[in-house]
Amino acid sequence: MLRALWFAAKLGLIVAAAVWIADKPGSVHVDWLGYDIEAQVGFVLVVLLGILVFALLLYRFLWGIFSAPELWRRYREQKKMAKGYRSLTLGLTAVAAGDARLAGHHAVRARKLLPHDGGLPVLLEAQAARLRGDGKKAHESFEALLANKDTSFMGLRGLMLTALEKGDMARASEITQRAISLYPRQPWILRMVYDMDLRQEKWGGALKTLSKIEKRRALPPEKIKSDRAALLIALGDADMKAGFEARALERFKKAYAMDPAFVPAAVRLAQRYLGGKKRRAAISILEKTWRQNPHRDIVPLWRVAAPEGGKNGAVRMKWFERLVSLRPDSAEGQMAAASSALDDHLWGIAQQYIERAGSIGANPRLYRLRARLAQSQNRPEETAMMLRRADDAPAEKTWICSLTGRAYEEWMPVAPPHGSFNTIVWDYPRPLPHAYVSGDASDILLAAPGK
Repeated sequence: MLRALWFAAKLGLIVAAAVWIADKPGSVHVDWLGYDIEAQVGFVLVVLLGILVFALLLYRFLWGIFSAPELWRRYREQKKMAKGYRSLTLGLTAVAAGDARLAGHHAVRARKLLPHDGGLPVLLEAQAARLRGDGKKAHESFEALLANKDTSFMGLRGLMLTALEKGDMARASEITQRAISLYPRQPWILRMVYDMDLRQEKWGGALKTLSKIEKRRALPPEKIKSDRAALLIALGDADMKAGFEARALERFKKAYAMDPAFVPAAVRLAQRYLGGKKRRAAISILEKTWRQNPHRDIVPLWRVAAPEGGKNGAVRMKWFERLVSLRPDSAEGQMAAASSALDDHLWGIAQQYIERAGSIGANPRLYRLRARLAQSQNRPEETAMMLRRADDAPAEKTWICSLTGRAYEEWMPVAPPHGSFNTIVWDYPRPLPHAYVSGDASDILLAAPGK
């Protein structure tokens, strides 16, 4: 539509110009070299226009002849580039599929078709070399990537992962130091240094690097907060092993202050208070955390923190009633009170708490409590039925590694055996990834460092 309007406008201008010239008759007189030429203005203008059009056509014709070699060269380069990027795509797909032969073929082809591209073709060459076990060639290719600032990250990461695969932590550390010296302000370099600190369990260095990462906003705020708490706990655990209990206590205090609902920090801090005969402080910690996060890991410490008269069943029962009153909507509190009642042979009270817990939500532990109650009352058929229900009930939440799905009895800063940091979370169990089931978790660890 716009083109049609533009053409109509140009045509209108031409017609208007022709009418204007026709309305103003006149002639052009030329006296040159003995020739006396007289012609109408319109005719002269038409001749000049014809000469102009001819000149333009001649120019286009000559330009086409002289630029033909260059156009042909560009056409061939574009075709060659298209083939090169196709080989690059197929090669990277082959790498993802683990086909070393096909990846190597397309790596050679991509390098030949894209000789001036020092980025992805070189990366493909390095990855193909890694697949076929040619460490020397892979190292050379990763080193070549360092020459280009846009691809230096891939080169440094490739060199670091190669070193980690070989278990050469010294070499990996050297590469990260090289990276930080080249690009001290780059966020991805800080993350790489942070990852290496975590892999070598240099918790103090990791904590300092995390502060730099926070300034550069190189990780999400939630991740930074979670990792900082985990690092403080890791440092506290290390201090406890070394016998520095006072310093460990300060670490646990800081971790708890960051997030009172984080059960591992609350448990460690309460344990230190109980060990230091600070029962009231421990109870305050446990109550505050229980209100926000009624977790089963708190129950054993609550039992330890019971009054000295806790050996008496009635006193102990009252103590667990206090825990239930903090969060009546929690099945954990109801089951803890029921378990305490069963220990003291208070069958009626145990039955009440079991029923309340069941109204909130059933789980395998609740069915086992029902089985204990039935067994205590000499009801073998009901006991067997409840045990079967416990086996058939859906699994409840536990500590699992978010990367591998492996379950743990307790939270730890580092998830064994693969060594990922701060990946143990409170969640429902799930099937283990194939790499972990097969006994090779290195790909999982390298794919998500420092998470």
